[in-house]
Amino acid sequence: MEIFQKTFRLGILAVLISACNPEFNTVGVDLIDTDQFNTESREFPVYVSIDPLTDVQSDQLTTVHFGMHDFGFLGRREANFTTQLSITNNARFGTYTQEAEEAGDSTNIKVINENERVTAVYLEIPFLNNQLDDDNDGVINAFDVDPASSDSDSDGDGLTDLAETQGGTNPLDRDSDGDGINDDVDTDNATYEAANKVYEIDSIFGNREATFNLKVTELNYFFNTLDPNNNFESASTYFSGRDFYEEGFTAATLHDAPIQLNFEEVRFNFTEDDPETTDIDETTRVETRLSPRIRVPLDPSFFQEKIIDEEGNDPLANNNNFTNHVKGINVRMESPSDDLYLLLNLVGARITIAYDYDVYNDQGTEDDLTDDTIDVAQNTQIISLGGVRINHLKNYPSNNSNATVSPQEKMLLKGAMGTRGTIRLFDQDETTQVLEDMRTTNILINEANLIFYVDPTITSNWSENDRIAERLYLYKLEDNMPLPDYFSDPTTGRVALENKTIHSGILEYKDGIPFRYKFRITQHISDLIRSTGDDLVENNPLGLVVTSDINMFVTTKAIIGSEMEQVEYPLGALNNPLGTVLIGPNPPEEFLDKRLKLEIIYTDLSN
Repeated sequence: MEIFQKTFRLGILAVLISACNPEFNTVGVDLIDTDQFNTESREFPVYVSIDPLTDVQSDQLTTVHFGMHDFGFLGRREANFTTQLSITNNARFGTYTQEAEEAGDSTNIKVINENERVTAVYLEIPFLNNQLDDDNDGVINAFDVDPASSDSDSDGDGLTDLAETQGGTNPLDRDSDGDGINDDVDTDNATYEAANKVYEIDSIFGNREATFNLKVTELNYFFNTLDPNNNFESASTYFSGRDFYEEGFTAATLHDAPIQLNFEEVRFNFTEDDPETTDIDETTRVETRLSPRIRVPLDPSFFQEKIIDEEGNDPLANNNNFTNHVKGINVRMESPSDDLYLLLNLVGARITIAYDYDVYNDQGTEDDLTDDTIDVAQNTQIISLGGVRINHLKNYPSNNSNATVSPQEKMLLKGAMGTRGTIRLFDQDETTQVLEDMRTTNILINEANLIFYVDPTITSNWSENDRIAERLYLYKLEDNMPLPDYFSDPTTGRVALENKTIHSGILEYKDGIPFRYKFRITQHISDLIRSTGDDLVENNPLGLVVTSDINMFVTTKAIIGSEMEQVEYPLGALNNPLGTVLIGPNPPEEFLDKRLKLEIIYTDLSN
């Protein structure tokens, strides 16, 4: 029988190949008449449980949650973060080392005490932004009237976006230089300087115009990178539930003032005018452009004392010394005028220290000392937000009844420090009678789907401003790896929702309303049924979480249940603050048509 099954599969493969290749030799295809076999569809039981996370490891994130927001059926969430700082080894300020400044140089009168003094310090944390430009015409998809065509004219001035980008005018403004003449007929746009680059700011929830108090304080707690409880032989782990600010590990206050988010590009003009270009004042021209970000001033005196004045001393000799000297900062949102919650990019985050220093100017006449002067120069020192970064996450329960209902009726899945679902196919416990019965049949699995329907009660008054998890991730709990269907899915794209679209788990909409999530798990089911002997695939439970990116299946540690069991938790789930409510396998009668089910389409070869 096993030989027959293999022969049958080869015959089917030949049919499929010939269907794709019109020049394929069709001799012998009629040896197997597929009409004699019955194709059937059956639904099989699925058993679920939902475990809330009581804590999660959050000490190495590159994207952090920040803010306060009521997410409706998910409950209220608050997030702040603590981070170490990182500086280059033996950081030098000005032109010469501190040792050289103090010793002087009898052969070089330019080596003087540079007297570095801090003029300004800024904390900068970029927003996440989407800069996809599918047609490469210089206008990102979000603002392109036709993202698929480089011939599009987004501002309607008669010039294509591509032509304006290449010609140096603004493809989003009919009159780039503001002289009253449209770009398509204007012969002189010399006064136009490239406008702010347009960004689509991503991952912000709530009122973008809300004001809040941003508080930045010095951390007064040393993070060990190696675990002292394990003889410093493994990396230390830090969990979200511990908030070092609330525990009182603070020292100097570096910023404490109300702010409002600014989503414009950050621009800096040249600081000096070039005397050789008499027709242009460079101080009115942009030298540096930065993506939109939180940018707030910090206390200059702190950085003068802790960093600039330590040039040449042990605290700046290496980064280990530095993290013991300046242990880090706490960054918090307080008293927002309205709900506001965002994800921030710590990869590009930094503290910028601007400082002046003295330089010896011989005016280009080395032999004439009478015209020499001591001038002032400017420079900057960058400190990155590196090392241990801990996101402090807090959940407050929702008044929504879904929070307490049995998962057999409805399943509440939440990202961030949320929930993890456990899925068992065919049988509720270790017994496998249903699966064993299927293994004794002679069937060929054509397709297997696991379908989760969204609870209609949470979408009854749905609007385009409502938020729900756009994707779920299904994986094997025994090794925390994706299913074989994931690896056999070749689909890729430039954004997360364009990856693994055959295996999927992507939210489907019906009439503009969230409808269901569907996983194709044909290979997984086929392996369960057809594997034998030493190659037998066990019917182990599967994990189910929301995700921000299905490609992000690496895990971090999490704590679940009252017994504080430690498990692995996908980082893609931790990075997503959203969630969903799914109809379970045994819902109320009005939702029976949407119950959770495993659908298998197969060909019966027993006839």
